[in-house]
Amino acid sequence: ITLSGDFNNPDVELPGRKSKADKIYVESPLFAFLISIPHCIAEAFESVARREGIRLKDCKIKAVYELDEKQFMLGYPVITKVKVYVSSKGCTKEEMEEILSKVKKECPIYLSFKEKIEILSN
Repeated sequence: ITLSGDFNNPDVELPGRKSKADKIYVESPLFAFLISIPHCIAEAFESVARREGIRLKDCKIKAVYELDEKQFMLGYPVITKVKVYVSSKGCTKEEMEEILSKVKKECPIYLSFKEKIEILSN
């Protein structure tokens, strides 16, 4: 799942399709949950950068989900790990690391599930 554009209502790329977040949120509880993780991290990333005076350009947030294969085969989408990749052309590597460090202290979804979520710069 990749989010880009205006993070208030980002463009969301799912396998085989692209749509606005507001349309995907109402499709199903599973889709709402899956996009809420990178969306919250995107909002926190943008907020920290703005507060620090760092200009962002062409931000993308990509979430890769690892599922429990046994549970998935039984029809239960149990997530074991989420890797969230953040990229932006508007900041240096040092600025990116500083922003991500602060995001990890402020994003409520990350704070709630940090044992399963890894945030990486891309």
